[in-house]
Amino acid sequence: MGDKAKGLYQKFTVARTDGSSKKGGKHEGCRYFVLDIDHDPLALHALRVYAKDARSAGYSLLADDLEAMAIFGR
Repeated sequence: MGDKAKGLYQKFTVARTDGSSKKGGKHEGCRYFVLDIDHDPLALHALRVYAKDARSAGYSLLADDLEAMAIFGR
């Protein structure tokens, strides 16, 4: 069965590099949505939209990084 027939399902396990996703941490049990920028044709559009919203919210450095990722694919 391909991904188009599955909908949303847990494909990845994410652990924060700062350790806050460990038991008792601030981000224990948080849900994440992972984008495959190299293979998912929808990911670049999602990055651009997120970058636009990040810039509007005052996260200009994050927006710059996401826009660069969307342009250069990395």
